[in-house]
Amino acid sequence: MNNKTVYFYVFSLFKFYNMKRISFIAILMFLITAVTAQNTDGGANELLNKVSQKYQAYSTMQFHYTLVTSKDSKTLGSAQGDFYLKGNKYQTSYDGQHFYCDGTSIWNYQKATNEVSIYEYDPEDDENMMNPRLLLKNWEKQFRAKYIRDEYANGQSVTLVDLTPKYNQSYYRIRLFINKSTLNIKKVVIYEKDNTLYTYNIEQFKSNVTLSDETFTFNKSKYPGVEVNDMR
Repeated sequence: MNNKTVYFYVFSLFKFYNMKRISFIAILMFLITAVTAQNTDGGANELLNKVSQKYQAYSTMQFHYTLVTSKDSKTLGSAQGDFYLKGNKYQTSYDGQHFYCDGTSIWNYQKATNEVSIYEYDPEDDENMMNPRLLLKNWEKQFRAKYIRDEYANGQSVTLVDLTPKYNQSYYRIRLFINKSTLNIKKVVIYEKDNTLYTYNIEQFKSNVTLSDETFTFNKSKYPGVEVNDMR
């Protein structure tokens, strides 16, 4: 996985501020796959295998999240968003931006300018990794997992697991906070090399809910006067 992938699968392609972080959170939170066993992982791989089995059994998933951006112990900003996943389709929204993917095309709508850009979805393209299943297909080739510790937070017992990329990226660590009893991922922290931290708190997680295919398609009629930039 190269830096283009990190820039939010489509982040380098779209060049919008937070896209890389959103796609990454979707990857880390909802479809963790098996990691090759290592003698030094402290049990992290076994735990991730259990999480993987649970999440991959879901037909659909949706959740709300809060993103806090900080650097050098100072909070730079916060935003809230929602994410929906069904097979190879996804939809997410945050901070005035909406992203839709129906498995064929990707739409990025900007509320501030009332315009939408459309891109072709290529599952073989590293830049189109918004769909978490795609990256997790070869998860064990991209990261090393290590158990850090158990702790008690917000009334829950959680296990902290660090993921270290095997290849050079803009970040050097991803920390997962996994509820020990439910095996749900409650929080994800991405550590960038410039000391910026992106903290995602996962809330209102639901699985196997009914999501129509229209959820993952941009409906132009709902946005009067929208400017369309078709890049396909």
